[in-house]
Amino acid sequence: MTRADEDPTALSKIHAAESNHGKHWYTSTGQHVDNKGGKGTFSLFGAYVQRSADFSLLQTAVIRSKAAHAKKGTTSQTVEAGWINYPDHGKEPHLFSYFTTNGYSGDGDNIGGWNRDRKGWVQVDKDLYPGIPFKPLSTRGGNQHELEIGYHLADGNWWLWCLDRYIGYYPGSLFSQGVNAADTLADHSDIIDFYGEIFNSEEEVTTTDMGSGEWPDAGYGKAAYIHNIVYTDTKGNFQNYNGQSQLIISDAKRYNIKPSWNSASSWGSYFYLGGPGAGGKIGA
Repeated sequence: MTRADEDPTALSKIHAAESNHGKHWYTSTGQHVDNKGGKGTFSLFGAYVQRSADFSLLQTAVIRSKAAHAKKGTTSQTVEAGWINYPDHGKEPHLFSYFTTNGYSGDGDNIGGWNRDRKGWVQVDKDLYPGIPFKPLSTRGGNQHELEIGYHLADGNWWLWCLDRYIGYYPGSLFSQGVNAADTLADHSDIIDFYGEIFNSEEEVTTTDMGSGEWPDAGYGKAAYIHNIVYTDTKGNFQNYNGQSQLIISDAKRYNIKPSWNSASSWGSYFYLGGPGAGGKIGA
């Protein structure tokens, strides 16, 4: 067998394979605006994932892009939530939440983490919680099911809205330890995003689906979506979301998005998104 160090072509192939480990692919939208949260109605497909350490999600992220941080000067801070299939974190597709106080530089109690894995999340509802699966799920060409998900900053805390009520919160104090709260996410967000994301856990590029695996052009009944997307302005009023200024498509050959902002339809601002990943075959 020829060694990689003797064959530049072989070495190149190895490097190409290794470069996919830990990569993320996005179909992402974002709006730069001071806000106190937002929400949207998410489709509930059980996205196919190739490996248990891969994930496929639809989510919102409420961001303070240059928050004061006691140890690092400035960093990004977020509260995030959405719909995910991540077998290593739950056997079934489920509602998730995530927070970071330090720009994703490390998780830990009261620092950052998923769901209720780390201290920081305060549970209020007796039935609904980050990590809970919902059934039934949407099917391609069949019945469609959806869930309204969002965050709202109230009384200094970031409350997670799910189904028809607030289920718990991240205390604003998590984000303002040792610094002025007004300079952190404890006071307001300056970016709000809604998007799809794929995580590739191994060297070979993943065949994990985004949403249903259908392309956005397939439309209602087949493709995944988020509709009636709004943000909450600093006075507490809902405003139609427009994420065009921060539209990111990592690889249109695998995943894509089709937005409609401020539409005249009952869906308001919305988008379809999805794709079948590497290989182009849904569910494989």
